[in-house]
Amino acid sequence: MGLKKRKRDKEAGEEQRIIDFGKPENDPPFADNSVKTSKYSMLSFFPMAIREQFRRSANIYFLCVGLLMFVGYYTNLFYSAISPWTTLGPLAVVVSVSLVQEGYTDTLRHRSDNATNNHPCTVLRQPEELDRQQKNAKKIKRKRDPRLNKGKDLKIKVAGREVFIAFESLFRMNIRAGDLVFVRNREMVPADLILLASANEGGNAYIETSSIDGETNLKLRNSPQMPDERPGMVSAISNNSLLNGEKQDDGEDDDSSVETESFSQAVERISKMSLLGHPDGVCALANPANADEQPNLRRQNSVKHTPKGILGHLKGRLFGDSAKDAAERRRSVPEGGEQVTYIATLTSEPPNTHVNNYTGKLTLPPDSEGARSQHAALDADNLLLRGAVLRNTEWVIGLACFTGADTKLVMNSVATPSKFSQLDMLINRTVFLVLFIMIFCVCSLGAASVKVNNEAFDQLWYAGYNKNLSEPWPYFNLDSSSYIQIPDWEDHTPNFIQNTFMFVTLLSNFIPLSVYVSVEIITVMMMLYIGWDLNMYHEESDTPAVARSTIVTDLGLVEYIFSDKTGTLTCNIMEFKRCSVDGHAFGMPVAKAAPQLTDIPEEQPSDDADLFSDSVHPLKHLLAGSDPVSGLSQVDESNESVDSSFDLECMTDTLTFNAEMFLRVMSICHTVVVEKDHVPDDFIRKKRLSSKLPSISHPDSNVDKGSKSPKTVKEKNKDGAPEGYAYQAESPDEAALVAAASNEYGFQLLGRNSSGVQLSCSCPSLLEDNNIVEGLKNGTVTAKMLAAQTSSSSGASSKYSGSQVKTVDEDVASRFERWSILAINKFDSDRKRMSVLVRSPPELGSIPMLLCKGADSSMLTEGVCEGARMLKSIVDKDEASKPEPESEADNSELESLLGIQAHLGEFASEGLRTLVLGVRILSEDDTEQWLSKFKEASTSIEDRDQKMTTVAYEIEKGLHIVGVSAIEDKLQDGVPETIANLGKAGIKLWVLTGDKRETAIEIGYSTKVITPKMHLTEVVDGPSQNVKALVAMELMRHIKIGNLPDYQLAALDEVKGFSLKSILNILTLVGNWRSKTWLAFQLFYLTKIKRLWLSKENFEDQLEDLEEEIEDQKRRADPRIQRRKVRELAREIISNFWNDPDHAGLRGKHAHDDEASIVSDDPPAVFERAKSARESLKSRRQSENKVADMTRVKKLALARVSTSNRDGFDEEALSMKSYMPTKQTTNFDKRKRTVFERLFAVDKDVRHGRLSIHLKDEYKDALSLDEKEQSGKKEIESMVGTAPSPMHKGHFDVSSVKRGLVVEGAALKHLLGDPVLEEMLFAVASCSESVIACRVSPMQKALLLKMVRKYVSPTPTTLAIGDGANDVGMIQEAHIGIGISGLEGQQAVNASDFAIAQFRFLEPLLLIHGRWNFMRMSKSVLFFFYKNAALIGTMMVFSERCLHSGTPLYDPWVISVFNFVGGSMPIVFMAVFDRDIPRDYVLRHPEVYESGPNNEFLSLRMTLRWIIMTIIQSLTVYHFSAPALSLGGGVTSAFKGLMGNLDRDVPGDGEGGDLLVFGTTIYSQLIYVVTFKALYETRSVIHGEFPTFTCRRGKGEGWLNRMGYTWVGVTWFSILWYIFFLYMYQFIGRRGAQTGSFFPFVYMTEHMMNMRSITWMISILTPTIACIFDITGKVFSNMFYPTKTQIHAEIAATEQK
Repeated sequence: MGLKKRKRDKEAGEEQRIIDFGKPENDPPFADNSVKTSKYSMLSFFPMAIREQFRRSANIYFLCVGLLMFVGYYTNLFYSAISPWTTLGPLAVVVSVSLVQEGYTDTLRHRSDNATNNHPCTVLRQPEELDRQQKNAKKIKRKRDPRLNKGKDLKIKVAGREVFIAFESLFRMNIRAGDLVFVRNREMVPADLILLASANEGGNAYIETSSIDGETNLKLRNSPQMPDERPGMVSAISNNSLLNGEKQDDGEDDDSSVETESFSQAVERISKMSLLGHPDGVCALANPANADEQPNLRRQNSVKHTPKGILGHLKGRLFGDSAKDAAERRRSVPEGGEQVTYIATLTSEPPNTHVNNYTGKLTLPPDSEGARSQHAALDADNLLLRGAVLRNTEWVIGLACFTGADTKLVMNSVATPSKFSQLDMLINRTVFLVLFIMIFCVCSLGAASVKVNNEAFDQLWYAGYNKNLSEPWPYFNLDSSSYIQIPDWEDHTPNFIQNTFMFVTLLSNFIPLSVYVSVEIITVMMMLYIGWDLNMYHEESDTPAVARSTIVTDLGLVEYIFSDKTGTLTCNIMEFKRCSVDGHAFGMPVAKAAPQLTDIPEEQPSDDADLFSDSVHPLKHLLAGSDPVSGLSQVDESNESVDSSFDLECMTDTLTFNAEMFLRVMSICHTVVVEKDHVPDDFIRKKRLSSKLPSISHPDSNVDKGSKSPKTVKEKNKDGAPEGYAYQAESPDEAALVAAASNEYGFQLLGRNSSGVQLSCSCPSLLEDNNIVEGLKNGTVTAKMLAAQTSSSSGASSKYSGSQVKTVDEDVASRFERWSILAINKFDSDRKRMSVLVRSPPELGSIPMLLCKGADSSMLTEGVCEGARMLKSIVDKDEASKPEPESEADNSELESLLGIQAHLGEFASEGLRTLVLGVRILSEDDTEQWLSKFKEASTSIEDRDQKMTTVAYEIEKGLHIVGVSAIEDKLQDGVPETIANLGKAGIKLWVLTGDKRETAIEIGYSTKVITPKMHLTEVVDGPSQNVKALVAMELMRHIKIGNLPDYQLAALDEVKGFSLKSILNILTLVGNWRSKTWLAFQLFYLTKIKRLWLSKENFEDQLEDLEEEIEDQKRRADPRIQRRKVRELAREIISNFWNDPDHAGLRGKHAHDDEASIVSDDPPAVFERAKSARESLKSRRQSENKVADMTRVKKLALARVSTSNRDGFDEEALSMKSYMPTKQTTNFDKRKRTVFERLFAVDKDVRHGRLSIHLKDEYKDALSLDEKEQSGKKEIESMVGTAPSPMHKGHFDVSSVKRGLVVEGAALKHLLGDPVLEEMLFAVASCSESVIACRVSPMQKALLLKMVRKYVSPTPTTLAIGDGANDVGMIQEAHIGIGISGLEGQQAVNASDFAIAQFRFLEPLLLIHGRWNFMRMSKSVLFFFYKNAALIGTMMVFSERCLHSGTPLYDPWVISVFNFVGGSMPIVFMAVFDRDIPRDYVLRHPEVYESGPNNEFLSLRMTLRWIIMTIIQSLTVYHFSAPALSLGGGVTSAFKGLMGNLDRDVPGDGEGGDLLVFGTTIYSQLIYVVTFKALYETRSVIHGEFPTFTCRRGKGEGWLNRMGYTWVGVTWFSILWYIFFLYMYQFIGRRGAQTGSFFPFVYMTEHMMNMRSITWMISILTPTIACIFDITGKVFSNMFYPTKTQIHAEIAATEQK
């Protein structure tokens, strides 16, 4: 809600933001730059923290009971048998400890906030402003930054006058919008800044955003562009940027050189157009010459709703505000003739959450008087986001645009939620349940007390009851006793209300106060275990796992995992692995654990293996020379023979055309910049590096263009850059391609500037041939013709194969080339490609050409690719529209494209990121015409992005495809195995990433999230109707095939009759009625009463949240209503889609079906096209050196894909399924279940008969067949549905198709927000094996997670894992948030509940710690309630014996000891050290984890077992103890009377027979029973090693690891401690507490423990009998209806023997 509220407030409150350069904005709606993560202040800590503590139901309960005891104890309203301090005292201790812990945690948050907000920053100021503030002693002293200009002011010239600029050092929180901020290298950007100046060439800067999005690659940010800049440099190097600085007039005539701007020059230039240089300047937007475009310049007069804001507003209204008056003057349009100086002004979009988008403009001062003010358009490339770190840039100066809560990073965060674990909420619910039981008990006892007292009223004279108030004491009415006064008789017994309150105080321990204290102790130990686990320690980064939250038990309940990709699943390290050029694959296949590409049965030999076995070569062999081909005639487009104008026989030492252009695209088509390898504060090394390669940093050095140098070994860095330099790329893919071009093939990028890029290469070029150059220029030679003549047949592999392959770069001198960059078309999500318009060097003909790279889906399409039509006809098996190749060049191109298409499928199956590379040779006329359109689009302010996309489409057509690159996005260690094991554990994984769709899909293959055989439903952005129709069609398909039985008409129209289950649903109906009533009351209270004091914004927020809860309650009350709406809307959307004339052509053979779907069940198209391409290539290669049999090729190309026979798929048959109930077939025979399994089994699989012992006989016989013979394989496959049944041969079971869902973030905007569409989307996602959401914003990640929590019933436990600030919202929205720590930023970690260094550590965190923690805590919580219920049970049984008078059976202080030590410590030791199944077994059998989400340990049947055992053991303890203590032997001491045989006439001496001894003896039996139960409930008893304490060196690991903790907890901290307490209680009573509540215990312990033998006899007999009942029940259940956990535990125990 915090995120939603903040977004609405900002975006609705501001239409645009206008900021003047150099003037800080202090008034609303501008926020300060402070960030707050702490929860409390000094004033709010106690009220808010105490309120937080009393969110626990038990604390509220004990507070109320304590107050009730206080009233009963100190007043006469009713009788309280127990002192209130026995309850309020422990409660105060518990709450105090929790407050101390909460205060300490928030203190750490305050320290973190202070460190963040008080970090020193530097801002440009006017010296007068600093000096004026320093003279005022009341103000905080402002100081100059001593690190800049030695703390002195900088003198500059502005309009012929000297001006001084000061550099103020201030705290980060004091930065305001409008400030000019100075940032140094490796410092964090303190606010969202518009880049104005930098130390780099062209005013560019590099930032690292790992703390925001987890990506470690540096991103290039540009300074704003001048409106009249040359179009060729718009995206490349910012040579005409506003920050570019002025060139030094040193006599050098170098029009291509761009000088870097010094710091003083940058300050002077910025001051000239800001208020620093012109304090009385006027906003450039107020220029009368721009009257036609002037916006509303009036300042927004909003008031900040805080005491300080309101007082400031009133002060300004009463006494005036000079700052506001000055601002109004700056925004006023000058009157005619008035001489003014204009300053630059920023017009920005309002604060929003879109981190990847930004829109704004800079309005510059006019060049001359009366001239118009020019505008410079701004986008995301000009914005430095808060949280990013400046890298490889010595300094930048930026204009603060958004600060504090307005920054994009903060707006995407949400308020830190106060998370309660599922077990905490269960404890709260259990408290209410126990409270309900307690109310029933006390009311029953109260009524029984009234009844018994009334019946026995005449015999209660000893208690002071008598109807005759004047009657004296009985037996004292003698004359000699007449002095005895008549007592004050009571003529009536307490009424029902008084008795009820009395029993409330007596039975107050029904709810264990110790449960929260013990749970916190256990939780702390579990958190420590996570940090101590060496299996989750990352040695490389020295990072252990950290538990930052107390919700450790939720780790054992996870059902959904939402994971980021970059930095979480991958290392974000790209490496060039493979490529495909001329139909050959270079680079060895990547070993992946992912499924194989082909689905050819293993028993059949694969011809495809032979097909590609000799066409895979080492990467280096791409440099093999072209084949000598002579006499090959050229065929033009009209298929007419033309004489050869050139002969390639003399060019055998060159690369093939496709190979050369492939490497050209790799090394030129990018935005990579060569930068010095900066080492902060190490000026010596900088000088050495800068002097090492003078020709590289300045391409216009003395090295001649195209000159060659002797063959030497050039030293390179790991990334391929020259020594002392580094490549800086916006995308890691580009960095990988440039590095591979340099390291593998010698095409090294040396530098980039305004003239283009400079390369160094050792390979001869085809463009050195003048005939080729002339042919390309006049059009007689095409790229297709060159590729055909220079490439060898893809089937002939001798050129590339073998160990003696000679590459063309051997013994060849390096050559330097300078390629001019004319324009760059950046990548966008519509085109899915980028291109660069370049001109080759003069020595290579100065040929204009377009180099392009992009996704195969956008490159291999008709209109973009030359041979796409022929390729499409083959891979899509379209025989009718298949064109025939018209020439050898067409044949060669088609064969190359088929090889590329086949290799694309192979690369994709290996999880590699593929890019298709292409070129287009342009004429001079076409180049000039397009550049003029490009210039017009690039200088446009309105719809610039759309115009740039349009001109890019115009030139990116007719491309000649030269090859495919395959890059590996290196996964973190163990990611595929971890995902597979988590899947076996029943956990569903959703990948939510900001990457593009193709990248996300490729990573999905490499991580096993999706497989090649899985059908992918891709919901991409488009018209709203199309997106909704796609989801609706997929929904209807799932309904028809039975994947969504709840949405079928049979289920929606079902009329449920009366049954036993309907009786059980009465409680659910009552709960729904209670929720509905409560929500109606809340709505009335909010709208009629509470809104009187709420602000409008708060009221709207609370009303929106409440309405959402009401809708959720309606949906939960009757889910069928919502499901019917979903189905009806889906049919309506589909009907509207087909009725649209634009979609009529998509119907095909299903034109009569309104529910026909455009969604298929085929695997992804890339694999289908790859298979078709391989079939066609196989045919072609078999017919080499022969006349091609085109008929045979057609038949092979049109062959059906052999993955499955889908001809049997009948849409109408599926439609009928939705009207019939779904009949599930099973291989289990339910008749084999026993009565015990049906009635008492806890595990659902056992109860429903889904174990191996319940298998049908025929299936069990098939399994028992000899494995070698495999004779039962087909029968088994037919039964389980993994193979088609022989009876249904020829038909395809569409329900067996595994489906994956890929959805784009831009498409979600059409679905999210509407509850019906949201449920429709989730229904589709729930039927998918895998879900990948790409291009999603941080907010969409959180909304998708919230959608799952909303529409899954019961609400599942969700886990979100990420490593960047863009994952914070998702992490905080999930039940469990996990941050990846280590080399990345700490924003995700700081917002998370747990921190780990690698994704693979998620497996032990969940499967081991999560499962153990939930098992331990579940058992301990049940144990705590059992313990106190058993205590209260004995007191209730005793109540009948004392006529329900409220007499306590036990001493109050003894009961307190039972709560906190005597009965609790064995449970704590059990919960801390118990392990039911060994670690290694769980990792080998992840399915064991399902016991947690299935709620095996806390199911209703398990709880009933504990309740039944509580009743049995309460009755056993009392009735096996009380009779023995009540008879004569119970009042005889051990060494007198009958025991000593001194006097047979005296049965005993009466010692120890009072109520205190009676109750304490029974109480002791309870202690023993609870202790023994803790012992045999422990699955792994820790015996320790003897001796525990030793002085010998090297003896074990020390006493902490040698101790037998189980026995320590049972003996020292339970039985022995209890006995010690009894003696200490007696000792305190003797030594000074005779008059207090301790006095009754004087001598009691000695009498009970030292003198009475019956105490010890009962202590042996009673606990033994009580435990026998429990142990017998456990053995019986384990034998006849065991849980799956018990079965696995027995298997594990067998394996260990």
